[in-house]
Amino acid sequence: TGEFSALASQITDTADQLQKIPLKKAVQEVPIIALVGEIFVRRDQLSRQFLTEKLAKKGFATICSPIAEWMWYSDYAAKNGLTHYSLNLKGKMGFMLKKFYMGRYEKRLKTLMTKSGLVHAEPVDIKKVIENARPYISPELTGEAILTVGSALTEIVSNACGVIAIGPFGCMPNRLSEAILSKSMTGKAKLSTDPTSPYLNAVLSDIQDLPFLAIESDGSPFPQLINAKVESFCLRAKRLHEKMLSESGRK
Repeated sequence: TGEFSALASQITDTADQLQKIPLKKAVQEVPIIALVGEIFVRRDQLSRQFLTEKLAKKGFATICSPIAEWMWYSDYAAKNGLTHYSLNLKGKMGFMLKKFYMGRYEKRLKTLMTKSGLVHAEPVDIKKVIENARPYISPELTGEAILTVGSALTEIVSNACGVIAIGPFGCMPNRLSEAILSKSMTGKAKLSTDPTSPYLNAVLSDIQDLPFLAIESDGSPFPQLINAKVESFCLRAKRLHEKMLSESGRK
């Protein structure tokens, strides 16, 4: 209907229903995998070959980068002159008004969903994502690659114990981000995003390489090699989760 109040009411009811579902373990004890990459493939079940369901059977929850990430990035590009067009005064006023309501609605909706006990209300911080990727890829190179790199480095250890970057077969932005992350998903690179964090320093004290897996999809079932890599990735992610859980309990 386009009425925000109706949407908010429905989400409140849904959150209440979700809250009543008995949990096998506390949410904070469940290892989380961040799924990043090309916007369509990462959200289409056929393209990702039901990867999230397979991970769930292994005990992992998967958080897929939201569509809002691309929306905030588009606004970031427009605001910082990274687009091929410029806004007139009327356009700039409309742009600022839209950003205000987008931020307000996102915060409101996520706050409502936190009542379920399954969702955290942290909004997308696109500036942080871009800054974390800046040492490895220039913001001037617009597109999904910088989001994949930035989101991976932002989420690992802070919220997730492993990152999977998925994209279409032969996709250039996905190949670019895979090449960068294969080298930069290290404890040292993660620590550089927040050098003064006692938690990151404790978790990453003896870790060199962080759990990362890049997957190309053409809609066909994943080959045996990819399935083997997923198994190895899950073992590494589980070990990192155990250390994250241990250090988190000491805070």
